[in-house]
Amino acid sequence: MSSVTRTHDDWTPWYERTKAELARLAGAEIHVGILGSADSELLRIAAVHEFGATIHPRNAKNLAIPLRPDMKGKSPRDVEGAFFLDNGENRFICRKKGKKGDQQDFLFLLLPSVTIPERSFIRASYDGNKDVLAKACENAVRRLILGELTADQACHNIGTAAVAIVKRYMRTVQPPKSSLTLASAPGKTAPLVQTGRLRDSITYEVTGL
Repeated sequence: MSSVTRTHDDWTPWYERTKAELARLAGAEIHVGILGSADSELLRIAAVHEFGATIHPRNAKNLAIPLRPDMKGKSPRDVEGAFFLDNGENRFICRKKGKKGDQQDFLFLLLPSVTIPERSFIRASYDGNKDVLAKACENAVRRLILGELTADQACHNIGTAAVAIVKRYMRTVQPPKSSLTLASAPGKTAPLVQTGRLRDSITYEVTGL
């Protein structure tokens, strides 16, 4: 009678676990960007940057673009002593300054509309870093197969890498500035990052797990 040698089966538990986790990972979706949990103003700003927009005044003939930091959020109607000035090329709202009142303080630039060019930061960052994101995905899958990560953890690693790619793109790439940016923030060289609020709101969420 032949003898039977019993061995411990490590392969079957590994196979079943890996198969189940890979199936969960295959059904997951990772959404990256300014997500629906952000406030409506931030979502609107993100959409304008990503796809571009032409802004028209709602209740006036012109948009009043503030030329001074203390004029932001104000209307020309709020400024005492303000007057209209047309120099033949541009139209402004000004007020007198100087001891004799013989100088003009330029407060607002009047424009019938402002076209903001597309300054994609979600699609553009992905298009320019597909290889980086692919490596992050490959690494996450490899570690899942080795038993180092679950599907949830793999999605977390991929989402974190994607967010880092977008934020790095926003810090380093200089897309074209609109006339609105040039007028209201002439010293700013990175229109995607002025206060950091948009960049800091980039996040990810996982669905389908």
